[in-house]
Amino acid sequence: MKTDLEYIDGLYRLLSVHANSENAGHMSRYMKNHFLFFGIKTPERKALVKQYLLEQGMPQDWRVFGTGLWEQEKREMQYAFNDILEPVISKQHPELLSLFETLIQSRSWWDTVDFLAPRLAGRILLQSPELMDTFPDRWIEHENFWLQRAAIIVQLRWKTQTDENRLFGYIERRADSQEFFVRKAAGWALRQYARVHPDAVRGFVDRTNLHPLTVREALRRIGGE
Repeated sequence: MKTDLEYIDGLYRLLSVHANSENAGHMSRYMKNHFLFFGIKTPERKALVKQYLLEQGMPQDWRVFGTGLWEQEKREMQYAFNDILEPVISKQHPELLSLFETLIQSRSWWDTVDFLAPRLAGRILLQSPELMDTFPDRWIEHENFWLQRAAIIVQLRWKTQTDENRLFGYIERRADSQEFFVRKAAGWALRQYARVHPDAVRGFVDRTNLHPLTVREALRRIGGE
């Protein structure tokens, strides 16, 4: 059986065979040249990762695996973490939340934060809401604005199970943020919640001093700017 580091090396070799330099350049520019890419588009990457899983099975230790992927220079290696973990996240232990917290603060940009928070951490927290005060409640107070963004969007997929008071409280707590990614996240989270409770969102926007970007994003589907 491969160790997790050997598993990562094998995945890297597989993806490198399918590298596309032209795509890689476009992808890097789209990410403001913060990261290097193999140049593998999402459908092909997912297919390759699925193939690798069928051949090699699951990693042995998610913490070792995730940390190892985040040490790789090619951004698709971080995306592969979500490709592999998301389908089985509901079966995972809440202890993974501390790993997600670490990864959110490493090689940070919206692309990884936006799966680490709502797709991974959010799924575990939906099953274990008692941990909201241990993780997102701490994230929203953290000086790292990516953790603030993570707290705001962690309930993005919760629909009617959203903790409305917590969502509104997080957004109000960071209403004076100067960070674009926090303002944008607030609008995104409100817009998603408006799918199930538009009147609540409109009322919150009306009574709260929010940045125009947040308001615009929040009311995009329900009007009332």
